[in-house]
Amino acid sequence: MEIRVLGAEEMSQALEMKSLIEEMKTAFLELSSGRAKMPLRTRINLPEQEAVFLAMPAALPEQKKLAVKMVSVFGNNPNLNLPLIHAVVTVFDARTGALSALMDGEVLTAKRTGAGSGAATDLLARDDSSQVAILGSGTQARTQLEAVCCVRNITKARVYSPNSGHSQKFVDEMRGFSLIPQDLEA
Repeated sequence: MEIRVLGAEEMSQALEMKSLIEEMKTAFLELSSGRAKMPLRTRINLPEQEAVFLAMPAALPEQKKLAVKMVSVFGNNPNLNLPLIHAVVTVFDARTGALSALMDGEVLTAKRTGAGSGAATDLLARDDSSQVAILGSGTQARTQLEAVCCVRNITKARVYSPNSGHSQKFVDEMRGFSLIPQDLEA
């Protein structure tokens, strides 16, 4: 049995936002039609560590796809200069149950969240929408701005974060990307 392992760098390179947005539209359709199987996530609280562990299984039986995302959120990690959230996605062959892939879940989660926003924007926002406001300045805010800019001609973007230093850092980092408007302010 060969197990494909995709780390953060491989996931970043493999996940192209425009394609992900189309995949999210398909996923929303599969879920709303009842063809996707996605039970409630399992949650284990770890109060001593100010932490929670989550397991989120999903299946697309018709497409022979089966996966489980596992996430740990440890509240004290930022004090240790560690990420607040760690995640991994395991993919199984739905015909045999064999493990087929192990993927970085942090990059996948950020990209999927952004792609969900991009899909919603594409389906629900006016075609001539040209401005966006982003609440938050973390990893998912970055992919959400990227995704919205993929589906609309955004000429002005604003970001808000309770910490003005974080929002300014977001602006400084995001200005260098080709899709992101130069009129980006905190």
